[in-house]
Amino acid sequence: MPPAALPLLLANEHDTEALAQAVALAWAQHPTPRLLITLDGDLGAGKTSFARAFLRALGVQGRIKSPSFSLLEEYTLDIPDLQFKGTLRTSAYHIDLYRFSDPQEWDDSGLRDVVAGPGVSLVEWPQRVQDLLPAADLSVHLEPLGEQRRCTLQAGTELGQRLFRALPEGLKSG
Repeated sequence: MPPAALPLLLANEHDTEALAQAVALAWAQHPTPRLLITLDGDLGAGKTSFARAFLRALGVQGRIKSPSFSLLEEYTLDIPDLQFKGTLRTSAYHIDLYRFSDPQEWDDSGLRDVVAGPGVSLVEWPQRVQDLLPAADLSVHLEPLGEQRRCTLQAGTELGQRLFRALPEGLKSG
């Protein structure tokens, strides 16, 4: 069984994007109705870069905006479903909780229903709502070290474990 946590050293922003793409493609191989990925780290750690690369890998075209001011940006995903030889259409939600100063804002915002429902949720600054989020399938912690990033992936569910198993071996030895 893969580890519950996977520490990585990412050389630059390109490596952060490659990791995000690998996670996205691992999920897309066997898409599930719901996926929750939390992204935490200081300002400038690469959370939004990770989210953008993840969404691009799943086919999102056009501008991918940071939800810092809007709290939520929604995108439509059309994922080839090889098992059923069709397409899974779902939503992806990029959520930024940086501006939350009180966990009560989580309930007031309506985002609880978004994250609990079907779709892919990428949540930046999850610590702002403490333990009110459901268990993340995958938590991504990014810590800048100059040009490099220390990254820790934490699997919180069986789906998170499955994503670990599907990552390319070269990433796992990061």
